[in-house]
Amino acid sequence: MVIEWYIPTERENGDYLELYEIGGYEIRYKLTSAQDYESVVIDDGTVDHYDMGELSGSYEFQIATFDVNGLYSEYVPINPN
Repeated sequence: MVIEWYIPTERENGDYLELYEIGGYEIRYKLTSAQDYESVVIDDGTVDHYDMGELSGSYEFQIATFDVNGLYSEYVPINPN
């Protein structure tokens, strides 16, 4: 199962976001019936996909971007391809 996303070019406040300012991404996921998320941190701002491997069951996925200073965006839902 592969998760793909567009590399953001804008911060939540509308300011331009340079590629070199992106520290990476955090994907969090859980079974739809579960309460707690598990997460994967990708420390590379140039990456636009991640292979989650084989997951069985129905999952929810969210992604957030963080900058080189550790400032996170809000998590947003994302669907696997």
